[in-house]
Amino acid sequence: MNLLIIEDEWLVAHFIADVALMQSIEVVGIAQSYDEAMEQIDKVHIDCAIVDINIKGPKHGIDVARILKSKNIPFFFLTAYKDMDTIHEATALKPLSYLIKPISEENLIAAFVLFKNLLNTLPPKPFPFSVDNNGTVLLEEKIIPLSVAERIVFAQLIKNRNNIVAHETFFALLWENPDEINGGTLRNIILKLRKQYNLKINNIKNMGYTLLE
Repeated sequence: MNLLIIEDEWLVAHFIADVALMQSIEVVGIAQSYDEAMEQIDKVHIDCAIVDINIKGPKHGIDVARILKSKNIPFFFLTAYKDMDTIHEATALKPLSYLIKPISEENLIAAFVLFKNLLNTLPPKPFPFSVDNNGTVLLEEKIIPLSVAERIVFAQLIKNRNNIVAHETFFALLWENPDEINGGTLRNIILKLRKQYNLKINNIKNMGYTLLE
């Protein structure tokens, strides 16, 4: 399960991340503002989010939650606010729950159990990456910025996901870019894609790479 934490207090964010790790939940990002949250939402696959209402910048967590809602990503609100107007505005978006600071480890664990139970009842999400007829890589129908070599490598992984793409296949497709064709640069491309887009790309020794959904 991939979790995005939207929280502008460093200690609180890392406390949440530590508890998530203990529950075998992968934290794919920590955002302190609306803009940072949007960047993460557009870049990585997110199963759920914890959203603080009071974050840095002119927009607050409720604005982020509206985007999450539009993408069918479940979320909790986390806040020190207790006034009824804020609670009414937040609960209108139908979060899974509304956690009041200061939060305890027990409350977070309960929230994560609820997340997991919900995700187990939902149908699997479609794979968010695709390749159009021109070989352009898309994330949820949006073009993502890639170099020529990265685009070629990523497109092959997507088209053949769950299957091995041989090193020779990558090298053959990259023949027009001889300066970029070697095992080291291929590894660097794979590492960059894996990290930047939170991908499960396995290295099959002496054979190639496979992208898992």
